[in-house]
Amino acid sequence: MRMHNDCLPCIARGGLDAARLATDDEQLQLKIVRKVLKELCVFDLNCPPPLMALFIQQTVKQITGVDDPYKHIKKKYNDFALKLYPELEKKVKSSFFDTAVRLCIAGNIIDFGSHNKVGTKKVLDTIHDALSVDINGSVKPFKIACEKASKILWIADNAGEIVFDKLLLGKMDPEKITYAVRGGATQNDATMEDAQYTGITKIVKVIDTGAAIPGVILEYCSNDFRQQYQQADMIISKGQGNLETLDNRDTRIFFLFKAKCPVVANYAGCRLNDIVIKTFK
Repeated sequence: MRMHNDCLPCIARGGLDAARLATDDEQLQLKIVRKVLKELCVFDLNCPPPLMALFIQQTVKQITGVDDPYKHIKKKYNDFALKLYPELEKKVKSSFFDTAVRLCIAGNIIDFGSHNKVGTKKVLDTIHDALSVDINGSVKPFKIACEKASKILWIADNAGEIVFDKLLLGKMDPEKITYAVRGGATQNDATMEDAQYTGITKIVKVIDTGAAIPGVILEYCSNDFRQQYQQADMIISKGQGNLETLDNRDTRIFFLFKAKCPVVANYAGCRLNDIVIKTFK
């Protein structure tokens, strides 16, 4: 997905969010924001928006020395999701595949790239709503594809959210799944550290993309990830960032996300706040 004009203020706000998380020094914050705004003025609008997050991350580190400004947020929501997990697991074990899918997508609300504030109440409300609202898309073809596939690449999104992924992973064959996290700190996206902390590494094989981008731009990714991508006969893409960066002509991909952005909702042909299963076939 190419950049749209509406993406520009959102990205600028993301630069300020990251700057404030990294330092209380307002002069350093201003220096970061000015550099982000300068880059936005010349940024190629044909590129996907998540590529700017790489620039923001590099700028924050260069100016403040902070590698991961979202580190404490990621731990907070990993811990919050892990606390919820036993009760959610009970719901899934006593119900159908559909419930696991709904809760898995509900976890995508934990996204500090599209919202500078999430809050635990919003997460709980999203869980509640996800169990009853209509899904934009169909669970049945997704379930059939999961059963038929021999090699599934699951591309994860955010910390905290990955705990919700465990609910659906528990309904699938873990032996045929490779689970990919980000190759470095970027926004509140999950890294290998988060996968280990939340127990994902005990369930499935986990790799990283090789790139600190909140999405998947293949030319930035490692050879290992690209090989896994090419060999997969099904790809599960979680979240908006992966939707914005992956090739929507690839019929192997099922995009699972909550539509939190009007630009993304328009691109995907859904409504804002929908929980979505999308293929571009």
